[in-house]
Amino acid sequence: MRFASALGFLAVQLLAAPLFAAATRPLYEPAISPDHSEIAFVSGGDIWTVASSGGEARLLVSHPATESRPIYSPDGTRLAFISTRTGAGDLYVLNLRTSELKRLTFDDARSNLDAWSPDGKFLYFSSSRHDIGSNADIYRIPADGGTPVVVAADRYMDESQAAPHPTNGTLVFTSGSMAVSQWWRRGHAHIDETTFTQLTPATSAAGTPTYSPVLENHAKNLWPQWTPDGRKLLFMSDQSGAENIWEKPVGG
Repeated sequence: MRFASALGFLAVQLLAAPLFAAATRPLYEPAISPDHSEIAFVSGGDIWTVASSGGEARLLVSHPATESRPIYSPDGTRLAFISTRTGAGDLYVLNLRTSELKRLTFDDARSNLDAWSPDGKFLYFSSSRHDIGSNADIYRIPADGGTPVVVAADRYMDESQAAPHPTNGTLVFTSGSMAVSQWWRRGHAHIDETTFTQLTPATSAAGTPTYSPVLENHAKNLWPQWTPDGRKLLFMSDQSGAENIWEKPVGG
């Protein structure tokens, strides 16, 4: 779920109502297109789209397997999503102009889609393929296909929900708990506490990346997302006792 889509969730509920009025399927994981003209969402394990101005929803991706987590590319020409058609969950990219569908990941472990890079050349995803105890690491893969490259992979630490900065090349991610996989737990528990960390890539091949804390408040904090100007993070947190959307200035 992305915070740029928070209002989109309500829009999906309202705009798609005529199509699903007689159904009981939930509508979830909304994504707003870059030009704000369209909303992609998941229902019944398939991906649908609906005009943000209103109208009837249409089926975009349908398969006996489960499709989830649609995210538009920055230029709006492609849609990345997760599909279980080839296993636990792999990344796919659909070209919205040509209808070409390309599979990007090939692994027995599930790949969880996090974000597009701001230039649209890469996809960030999280996977436990090489860690222990289902802890996820963060990878980056070319959007046209290629070999995944590790971005953050501390042993015994869960790192996921990567949010690349719009301009400066840094990355904020979530780490530290089980909340990523069971965010719906009611009531506070220490195993749900998460932190946000900012990763600054190495400036040379011989250098090392640096990590700096962004948010450590002994709460459940999830789904960090930058504002378009890169000055604030939007995220979900239960620091007030209930799950609400917060914003935090970062840097400067």
